Amino acid sequence: MTAQPAVRLDRGGISAIVLPDEGGVLAELLVHGRPVLAATPWASTVAPSPRPALDEAAWVERWRGGWQLCFPTAGQPNPSAAVAEGFHGAASQAPWLEVARTADTVALGWTDLDGLSAERLWRLTDDGIAVATRAHNAGPESRVLVIAEHLILGGDVLAGPLSLDVPPTTLLRPLDYAGLPEGSPVMWPGDPAEHWNTFDRTTPARVTGLMGVHPQRIGARGEHVEVLVEWQGSALPHALLWQELGVSTEHPWNGQVQALGIEPTSTPHGAGTSLDSSLVRLAPGGTLEWGVSLGVRWASAADHSSITEES
Repeated sequence: MTAQPAVRLDRGGISAIVLPDEGGVLAELLVHGRPVLAATPWASTVAPSPRPALDEAAWVERWRGGWQLCFPTAGQPNPSAAVAEGFHGAASQAPWLEVARTADTVALGWTDLDGLSAERLWRLTDDGIAVATRAHNAGPESRVLVIAEHLILGGDVLAGPLSLDVPPTTLLRPLDYAGLPEGSPVMWPGDPAEHWNTFDRTTPARVTGLMGVHPQRIGARGEHVEVLVEWQGSALPHALLWQELGVSTEHPWNGQVQALGIEPTSTPHGAGTSLDSSLVRLAPGGTLEWGVSLGVRWASAADHSSITEES
């Protein structure tokens, strides 16, 4: 497949870069000139690869940050899967074909050798970006899927402390840092001493599952910014929350990665298809559709009061 160039989108004060050859990743999003997505220190050395990453270390080496789709699985690969899996799914870093483009949209497509396909439409909005996805199984066998929108905030969004707004009926599912379940679910925000509903320089590197997020929206707010992640579709009833503010010092993190993951998912863990919990089973001829949007508003001395009063 011939290398595809980066896709640049613009709409008013919003601009974006999408890389079709690297999982169709939204590599950069600027809202009124300010970056809002995470970028890894090694992003400049990342090169596209046609082969799925077989383990987490290989995937992270190719991860430049941003927002990509983990599909047709997410988390750890299952060695017993009927169709061979890679870490975070074969599509997450594979080439996607650019199908159509306008000044502020781009449509991409991906398919595997067994008839599973996905179509994805990125569209800039007045305050950020939205993506609509359609997955279809044209193969002869049912496919067992895990779906995760790997949406990782960074840049100027993380310039100060944030409070998180999660629907109060959500269950917090404890996970270890690899995303594997440990302990029993509790009501959000869990143990008050753990401060899951805040994010600042005292927060340890950690990840948790959020079960049954309804309505499907999670917000983050600080004195300088207001962020809202919203999604639609029965395929994504849960979310993962990843918090990392330069705490992990081992290679390749080296205490330099700044990230807040708010990730709508089909499963509230990172165990992939190895754990038979909330797995999606897509029958032959079956189709799934979902959508996710990210909105960002910056606060200034002039408009901060209006932002807080409107919310």
